[in-house]
Amino acid sequence: MAAPETPNDSAGPLVATVDLEKQFAGTKALKGVSAQFLRGEVHGLLGENGAGKSTLIKILTGVYAPSGGQILLEGRPVEINSPLDAHRLGFGAVYQDAELVHGFTVGENILLGNEPGGAFVSSGAIHEEARRILGEMGIELDVYRLASTLSAAETQLVTLATLFHRRYKLIVLDEPTARLSAHEVDILFGLIDRFRKQGVTLIYISHRLGEIRRICDRITILRGGRVSATLDHSEITEDRVTELMVAKSTEDLRIENDGFSTGDVVLDVENLSAGNLEPLSFRVRAGEVLGITGPVGGGMEQVARALGGITEHEGRIRIDGKPVTISSPYGSLRSGIAIIPEDRRRQALFPNLSLANNIALPMLENLSRLGLVREDRKSRYAEGIIKRLAVHPDLPALPVKFFSGGNQQKAVIGKWMGAKAKVYIFVEPTAGVDVGAIKEIYLTILELAKAGAAVVLVSSAAEEIMTLSETVMVVHDGQLVHHAPKAECSHDQLLTLSLGGRPKLAV
Repeated sequence: MAAPETPNDSAGPLVATVDLEKQFAGTKALKGVSAQFLRGEVHGLLGENGAGKSTLIKILTGVYAPSGGQILLEGRPVEINSPLDAHRLGFGAVYQDAELVHGFTVGENILLGNEPGGAFVSSGAIHEEARRILGEMGIELDVYRLASTLSAAETQLVTLATLFHRRYKLIVLDEPTARLSAHEVDILFGLIDRFRKQGVTLIYISHRLGEIRRICDRITILRGGRVSATLDHSEITEDRVTELMVAKSTEDLRIENDGFSTGDVVLDVENLSAGNLEPLSFRVRAGEVLGITGPVGGGMEQVARALGGITEHEGRIRIDGKPVTISSPYGSLRSGIAIIPEDRRRQALFPNLSLANNIALPMLENLSRLGLVREDRKSRYAEGIIKRLAVHPDLPALPVKFFSGGNQQKAVIGKWMGAKAKVYIFVEPTAGVDVGAIKEIYLTILELAKAGAAVVLVSSAAEEIMTLSETVMVVHDGQLVHHAPKAECSHDQLLTLSLGGRPKLAV
């Protein structure tokens, strides 16, 4: 896709915010945000987690009401007090943690609220129309599958399909590629190009600068609840964006794993197979970070699912030389394994519970006396973790659903820091996380390794694998295609391996 051209704004912006403010429990998330979104442009929205991106788009889509300021549609003030108001104005969104009606089929979800046939709804007509929509989008998916059986990536694509056939003026895409394969990303970008040509305005939130440069006409950067800058496409560079986001250079944010592994094997896996994963074996020593990468859906995820007790598997697993049987998440935890999953909202957090309660959950037994939880001990414990991980805002009593994606990820990691697990498994730990929070998460992972834990990092991001790992494995089409020290594989070679090639590696 060629570099986008900035749309003509001679008729004025489609949507504008004027001095928009939002306050939560005495903390201002937005502090007078003014921005303009032109007709038919793809407008990137960037910023650290907690900078106000999610708050801004949730105001535009009616999830939150603003505390002050205005929203203008084609120059006229509008009030958006609910998602229904947003829908009537032609505003839609696909959030980072997309949700569908689990008991409905793919087709029923796509046509929900827009079923053909009026009062006489025909299941056949619904699924035939859904099949046509998916075909036009280039997505191969059984329209009769239940939404509850879909992967995170498939859920994202189905959610996009629900917007494809509706006449929206403004569509927000929040980290839409975080769980997509390279092929699925190409499908998405083709759809975005089609929306743009139809005059639809898209607000695109992503922390992947390559994507931003590829498809965005302009970007707006938020910092601390305020607009830091708006840049044209030609002005978007890594150093410029990083400086505006976090007031730090990219050099300040670079870290490396200097190597903390010892000779003691903590995790010993032999002939592990699950799902489409063919038998593979590996060991992880105390202090070692083993990076496992490959294409999304290529089998690397099955390693984490098997060790986390989420899926059935075959093979032998030993912890500190002792055989363990893992048939459930509880069995995994009892064996000394803590897993930090990719889908934090559905698999790791209770959104309506407070930040403090989410963090303290695994430790309640240790924070209790005579079967009763000591609230003072729980609060002190949670507050210590919150400060240690720099969770923002520092509001332990606030429900975790009100925190940004990066700060929710910190909360998930914080849950297990006091558990003193022998093995930590991180699955896509920085998906949808900004550059500043990424460094904090990386340092936490290395801190766990330095303390003697065995760490398994499952990530589709080659740069992340090269940054954190001492040893690297590549799984493609269910097969182990590479397993060696990081020094024996360059970043470009790792990318080639992940895509299915087998280049001659440096020795």
